[in-house]
Parts: sequence; C-alpha cells; structure tokens
Amino acid sequence: MAKRKNYNTPRNITVDLNHVRISGPYAEMMRARNQDKSNAALVTKPNSELEPAHIAPNRMEYVEKWKYWMQEPRWCAGYSWLLLRENYELYEKEEGLTRDEYYEIAKVAINTGPEQMNRLRKDKVSDVRYFELCKIMASHGIFDNVSVDFEKLNNGTPNGTYKIANFVIDSFYKAEHECQIQNAARGLRRGAKYQDYMSERDAAQLLFYMWLIVHNELLVGVRDKEITEFVEKGLVIPMDADRYLVKFTQNSKNNPCTGLLKSIRLGQSKNVPEFCKKAQSRVLDIYDEVIKREKAAGK
Repeated sequence: MAKRKNYNTPRNITVDLNHVRISGPYAEMMRARNQDKSNAALVTKPNSELEPAHIAPNRMEYVEKWKYWMQEPRWCAGYSWLLLRENYELYEKEEGLTRDEYYEIAKVAINTGPEQMNRLRKDKVSDVRYFELCKIMASHGIFDNVSVDFEKLNNGTPNGTYKIANFVIDSFYKAEHECQIQNAARGLRRGAKYQDYMSERDAAQLLFYMWLIVHNELLVGVRDKEITEFVEKGLVIPMDADRYLVKFTQNSKNNPCTGLLKSIRLGQSKNVPEFCKKAQSRVLDIYDEVIKREKAAGK
C-alpha cells in the first residue's frame, strides 16, 4: 500500500518583496514615511557622493581669514561675500584660490547670510556641493526666490528640489520675519509649478504642507480650491495631514515660531475637505500653545 503524503506539513515560503507592488492609501503612507526618512538622513549625513574639501596645510590661514570675514556682523559679511563673487578669477589667479577652498568659505558665508545665495558662484561648485550649500540655506527656513537652480539641485542628488523644499518648510519655525516666509513661499511655488523638477504628487505635497502650517492663503499663494483638487485627485490623503502635524508639533515644541506667528491669519478654511479643516484647526491649537508658552517664559 502506497504511503500517503502529508499535505499539512508546514513549509517555508520566501517572497521577494522587491517584486511586490502595493497600491492604495497604505502604499502612499509608506512612500511618505520612506521619503521623510530619506530627507532626515540627508540632513544629518553628508552626501555619500561628496568628497571632503582638501585644504593644504599652508593654506589654512588664508581660508580661515576668509571665514572670519564671512562671519562679521551687519553688512561686512555680505560685502566680503559679494567681493569674492565679483573678483573670483582675480583671487584665483593672484592668490591661488582653489575650488575646495571656495567651497569651505561658501559654507560659512551661506550659514551667516542664507538669504544671499544669489552671491554664490554656482559655476565654481559641483552639483553635489551645490545641493549641500542649499541644504545650509534651507536649514534656516530660507529659500532664495530667484537664484536657486532647480536643475543643478536635481543633478546634485535624486529629487533634490523636492528634498530641499521639504527642508525649508520643516525649518519655517526658525524664520524671524514674515517676509522671509513669503519670499520662500514664492520660490517653493515656482519649483512646484514646473513638473520637470518634481512629480505632480510631490508638488501637491509641498503646497499642502505650506498651506497647512502657514495658514495664510494670500501669503503662500495656495488657494483652498487647489487643496480640494489635490484631495480629489488622490495627491493628498488624510495620512499626509497626520504626518505633517507630527512634524510641525515636534518642530514647534521648544521654538517661538516668530515668523510663522506673524504670518498666520486667524480662522480656518471652509471650502476644503473635512480632514483638512481638522488639520488646520490643530495647527491653530499648536500656535496657541506656543503663544501661551512664550508668554509664560517672559514672566
């Protein structure tokens, strides 16, 4: 008599997740989370493609001199930065200025005056280094409305424009003046407008994030109608609002949000999906918490 096979014996099954495609809201949530992790990693770690600048020992004093000038108060640093831009070839020829040295000086100059990216000689830094310098600018909540080169950003790192734009909005709480946020918003809208530099969904995400926390349609130039269209197209979902609320709660926890508080308008939008209204209401609650905390600290 033939021996019967036991079909109930457990067997190990290996599934290659690289070839499994998941769609729907869950997939969008995972994609958003992975993008956030990628952005956070780029903030804390240098770009793996970027080689450190090599400064000869006998040139350190020269570089440190320029760095010192770039940190001088008031107009002095800006003048030194402009001087280096206008006379780069002269310093290169007569003083032996190298591109590695210029990059090290530029990092200090942009950290001192992040709104002066227009004085950077983009032709003297690689695409990867340009991304790193824009990251310094973005860390201040600043985005130069005119001079940021989206193509160079995307060449510097994959999806570079979208990543830098996220850094900027994440850092809006550091802005001290309303005009800084307004100027940045113009630049971010310009980047989101042209689909050559980021996908339709990424553009919608940026505009929604900005609309949500700035809370001022006139200032950021994002209308309620656009938000509704993003939701109807599936470009913005409730989990996106939750994600941005978590980020904003963390960013505002120990910070005065001075520029944002000067920018917001009281009230909330009425002609947007319900989850957007609730998210905006929560943002106003966060601002109330910041105001109460700052008043208590001032006593």
